[in-house]
Amino acid sequence: MEVALRRLDGVADVSISLQKQTVQITYEPGTSFQPEDIRAAVARAEVEIVRFQIAARGRVQEEGSKRFFVAGKDKLLLVDSPKVPSGHPIWILGTIDDSGDPLELKVAEFKIPKR
Repeated sequence: MEVALRRLDGVADVSISLQKQTVQITYEPGTSFQPEDIRAAVARAEVEIVRFQIAARGRVQEEGSKRFFVAGKDKLLLVDSPKVPSGHPIWILGTIDDSGDPLELKVAEFKIPKR
């Protein structure tokens, strides 16, 4: 499974913890998050993904009544999240629902980096 994940476009590092039942993937800057590719890679090892949890840096962008977290090429719809400020660089930790389009992000916590 680790080899299959390392072969995905833009993957810089993979860390697997069997004890915690987690896989951590670090992407190269500018790479787009592709959950369907990750699901396909782990499925070959007969592993199922229960939840995507991400840590990322980006900005919140408002479009009409919708708010999106934009990080590199990725644009995730914010749902059921705390009021994250728009227009500032931020760091987030959250979970992604990849069952629809656009992908939905529920932010668990965020920080505004000090300048």
